[in-house]
Amino acid sequence: MNELRAATSDPEAEIYFEGLGRGVILLQHCAGCDRRQFPPRVHCSHCGGRELSWAEVAGAGTVYAKTVNRRAPEPAFEKFLPYVVALVDLDAGVRVMARADCPAGAVVTAMRVNVFPDPDPVAAPGLLFVPDPATLSGA
Repeated sequence: MNELRAATSDPEAEIYFEGLGRGVILLQHCAGCDRRQFPPRVHCSHCGGRELSWAEVAGAGTVYAKTVNRRAPEPAFEKFLPYVVALVDLDAGVRVMARADCPAGAVVTAMRVNVFPDPDPVAAPGLLFVPDPATLSGA
């Protein structure tokens, strides 16, 4: 985990990555405009306020855009090929990047997904997603 810590040396993001390590998604919340933001910053990206707190959010969201990776950016990712990385609009009001924890062919734009912290990150702490079970059942 020490090499993963080195990859996340941004002080504003330390609480976010600590949350991922505990298996939760934490986002900053601004008391001034009542909005969440990502990535973490020292001030609100919407109103400039500095009254920011952290809150746990659910990982429900919608795939905004996706790409299929057929080449690994580094050897640790070869075991996942081909794999999808997507921008996901969380219902919590922010857009995050996550890797699919399902076959590449199972991911389509606008599908509902559940995002969660990667329990066994290969390069740095990050997010994974799976299709929402209700989407798969056609409900």
